[in-house]
Amino acid sequence: MNKLLRGITVLGLTGAVLLCSCTTNLGPETLPSITTATETTIETEPTETEPTLPPEATEPSSVAVVTDSIVENEGTLSVSGTKIVNSEGEEVVLKGMSTFGIQNCEGFFTEEVVKTLAEDWGCDVLRIALTGDKDIEGYLKDPDKYFDMVCKICDLCIDQGIYVIVDWNVAYYENADETKEACVDFFTRLSAIYSDSPNLIYEVNNYPLFYEEPDEDSDEVPNEWEDLIKPFATDVINAVRENNPDCIVIVGVPNNGLDVNAVSESWLEFENIIYGCRVFSGSNKQEMRDNISLLLDEEACVFITEWSFCTEYLKGGIFRNESEKWSLFLEANGISWCSVGIGSDIDNDTNALLLNAENYTDAQKYGGHWPDGLLSDAGLYARELLLSEPSAQIDTETTEPADEETESTEDSYAEDGEDDDDEE
Repeated sequence: MNKLLRGITVLGLTGAVLLCSCTTNLGPETLPSITTATETTIETEPTETEPTLPPEATEPSSVAVVTDSIVENEGTLSVSGTKIVNSEGEEVVLKGMSTFGIQNCEGFFTEEVVKTLAEDWGCDVLRIALTGDKDIEGYLKDPDKYFDMVCKICDLCIDQGIYVIVDWNVAYYENADETKEACVDFFTRLSAIYSDSPNLIYEVNNYPLFYEEPDEDSDEVPNEWEDLIKPFATDVINAVRENNPDCIVIVGVPNNGLDVNAVSESWLEFENIIYGCRVFSGSNKQEMRDNISLLLDEEACVFITEWSFCTEYLKGGIFRNESEKWSLFLEANGISWCSVGIGSDIDNDTNALLLNAENYTDAQKYGGHWPDGLLSDAGLYARELLLSEPSAQIDTETTEPADEETESTEDSYAEDGEDDDDEE
């Protein structure tokens, strides 16, 4: 049964009780003033002062609509051809949320927040993005701090009974050796602790490894997959498989998943490998869907580990029509996905930040069970996708933002876009 419909009745009853309770608790300042009448008294209309109520007092908080544990139901996952399968060999499609870089999410992922994402939003999986760039606050700057932070979130997901993807955001080619050493260290430690956990999925590189332009007197340009990503991933996977021989590992495809030819000409020689792509609905359209179809034709398993409904510059509004095309494509092909990103306080466009920073306090944010007023438009849409079947998502009246408006937005944001991408 549609997960969203299961929660409508509960939400309606909750809202009715809450609204009634608000009207019976008005303070004395809202009562009419009483004046003893005399011959000189001039009567005036009674005045009332409207109380200022925080958002959670004006609308119902979200409630659980999914109470089953997906890990308890599906068990240890593996890869069979283009599909993720459960312990019985049956197809599983994971749908969930991704964090921004956890250096910007410190303290956000409490027990109630993880419970909200799992039960109120219907998340099967939470993806944790850990920065592997030595120039940005993250594992290379403070390994113990960020290792402990990742472990705490993993433990919350395990207790809640959902899957958890731990992602290493790869840094740059000029730091490749240092980055790989730190990445191997991180995943070795993590896989040793969670070697027996069916919840963990390891994403060893989200961003492709960028490389410097060749010198003017040289025509040699590294092959991004063969020379950079594949050897990097191979060393990290070997380290993980020492502790967990059968775990699922996600490896990012070059150019956000567009360069599928490089991968198909030189596959990773491991079992239980998934190829990860990033999708921006406003920027990645039919060409990218066609490229993913090519990977599927080659019997590769694909996971959209970051799905934003806007452009690659995190601007331009929600491209709902294109997002619905993506939703139908992903569902038709049994492709799992995570919408990005939740948990960050960085000043950014609400197309990407799924909570509405202007309307919530820390207590509301960390307490979870967010009312609709505390969600951005993208947050509301992400929850809709998580709780709805694709057939319920088609809206023929919806139109895309105007092309000229989107182009001007992208141009104005291009300089800052690289920095924001680095922080995810």
